[in-house]
Amino acid sequence: MKKILFLLLLLIPTISVAESTINCHCFQDRSYNQRKSAAADPYFLATTQNSFLSLAYKVDKRNIVKAKMAGENGAQLWILFDLAQRSKKSITQVKKIYAETNRWPDTFKKLKLSALQLDKRYRQLGSNPEQLANHIVDLQLGNFFEVTLADIGNWRNQGMNRKELILAILLDGNPATIYHQVASGMKTWGELLSDQGLVDSDTINKKLKQHMFQL
Repeated sequence: MKKILFLLLLLIPTISVAESTINCHCFQDRSYNQRKSAAADPYFLATTQNSFLSLAYKVDKRNIVKAKMAGENGAQLWILFDLAQRSKKSITQVKKIYAETNRWPDTFKKLKLSALQLDKRYRQLGSNPEQLANHIVDLQLGNFFEVTLADIGNWRNQGMNRKELILAILLDGNPATIYHQVASGMKTWGELLSDQGLVDSDTINKKLKQHMFQL
């Protein structure tokens, strides 16, 4: 019995470290490594989305990362920042209203947004935060890149999620072809980024700024 207890005590630090890593959304690999070309793919996808969110709404990227590390849902952040921009209220104000209602449709009502500020499609998706976040991302991609909502819809139908869609559109080339290369195992996101000189978050962020603001 003592031997079993001793073994369990040895395991506790290992379990705690594993849980901490999962909960804090940490990434061990943050730059491209040719020998492990896919190792940093999850980080590249996450940091590209965070950078796009930060630039689109003029929010400090560090605050976005902190919010996600604290457990904030990514879809909720897209909706929160978008509503703050549309309503011309602070993020804190919108977050407080949502905390009171715990439902986005009720939050829409309390914000008293007009039909011009919030269209019918947006309101219909209020009960499905993931779909609403997708809709918001699609609108922002259309605003900042030379892509149509029809094109985006076609690419989504091929299986792209929010992160993949943003990164595929950022890279030079046809987004569908780029995604197919990754989905089929021909290339990794890291390889595709490296081919275009994008090897870390700084270079990715710089290219996003150039595309979004024509720098």
